[in-house]
Formats: sequence, structure tokens, C-alpha cells
Amino acid sequence: MGKAVRTLCLAFAALFPLAAHAAGITVYSPGIVNGPLRQLAADWTAATGNAVTFAGNNVGRIRTAVSSDAPGDVVVAPVGDFTAFAPKLKPGSERPMGRILFGVVVKAGGPHPDISSKAKFVAFVKQAGVLAYADPKVGSLTGGMVEEMLKRPEFTGVESRPIKGMIGDAIARGDAEYGGGAITEEMMAKGAEVVGPFPDDLGLHVDMAAAVLNVSAAPTDAEAFLQYVTRPEAAAVWKAGGIVETP
Repeated sequence: MGKAVRTLCLAFAALFPLAAHAAGITVYSPGIVNGPLRQLAADWTAATGNAVTFAGNNVGRIRTAVSSDAPGDVVVAPVGDFTAFAPKLKPGSERPMGRILFGVVVKAGGPHPDISSKAKFVAFVKQAGVLAYADPKVGSLTGGMVEEMLKRPEFTGVESRPIKGMIGDAIARGDAEYGGGAITEEMMAKGAEVVGPFPDDLGLHVDMAAAVLNVSAAPTDAEAFLQYVTRPEAAAVWKAGGIVETP
């Protein structure tokens, strides 16, 4: 390398010192947490300069990625998956993320029926005659939970309508009048409104957790990211995004 070239390279490094130290992490997370998580990730990037790439998008793809040791740094998934994930995780890195409630969603300006009790919820669904939800065949965990709920005897005669994509977006398009699923996804949909949460008696919710992957190429940054998004100051963002503290 000639002297002039070396001088040019040194000058470039001096002008752009961050470029040589640019870092980033990949987070496998489902759409049901991505509203508040992306907001917190943007704040973390602004504070640290480390970029965050999101992958997976639904629980089915995330399970495949973790089991196959696909390159990545952080996994966010339902608590129930972490027993199977354990050999793939950095010991001691697991952190609770919160509880996702289920809700009924309607097109903006649509009717808001009373679903404040189990009896009223069942009566509403039977009168509606159909309840749409995210298609479990493409990996939607919450869609599968709604589908199983509709198989209960009290919902006999109600049409189950699986729809591809996020349920809030489907309702905003007019694919069905009412949908059911994760409130977090419904809140992200433009042109849709959350009627209210499913009654607790139905038992539909998802508790989420996160951890650093063993295959992480940047475990220190991954751990710092998890500390940032689960610090007490982040609680307001999670709550505004529809995720409450796990009881």
C-alpha cells in the first residue's frame, strides 16, 4: 500500500470513527410484542449507536430459528417455549417481558358490544355468528388459541374464520366485522379499534420472556439490550403498547 493510500485511509478513519466500530444485534421476536419493543429498540439505538434487526415475526418461525441455531442474538417468545429453548440460551440471561391480553377488535367507528363478563362475551360471539383470528397454519400462536376457544361447547354454531396477517389489519380491511387476538397486534392496526379485553374467565393470555442466544456474536450488546428494554423506565412503553406486568 502506497503512502498516499495509507494517508487517505487514516484520514477516513479519523473522519468516521464510528463506522469502524458499528455494531448491531438481531432479535427474534413475534409481532405480538413488536409495537413497544421496536420503540424501545429505536431509543436504545439512539443512545448506543447499535442497530437492532428484527426477525422471526411469529412464534412458529422463531421456534425454527432457535432450534436450528440460526444466527441471532436475542429471542423473545412465550414463557412456555423456554424449557425447550434452554440448551440454546446463555445461562442466567432469561428475563420476563410481561403479559399479553386478548381482545376483540372492530373497524374504526364500528359497534362496541358489552363483553365485560364471560356470559356477555359468549352472547356477543354467538350473536355475531363469526369471529376472525390470525391463521394458526402460518405460525400464529394467538390465532391458534382463539381457534381452540371457539371449539368449546358454548360457542357451538359460531363460524371460525382464520385470516392471514395481523387480525387488526384484516378487520380494518373489512374481512370480518369482529376479530379476536392479541391486543398488542390490534392496537398497531390503523383503522381498527379495540372493543375491550376477553374476560379473565376465558383464560386467554400469553406471558412473554426474552434471553440471549448461545450463538450470539455480540452477547455483551445483547445483554445490554435486554437490560435496557426491561428497566423500570421502560414499563410505561410496554403498558402503552398493551403489555402488562406478569402477575
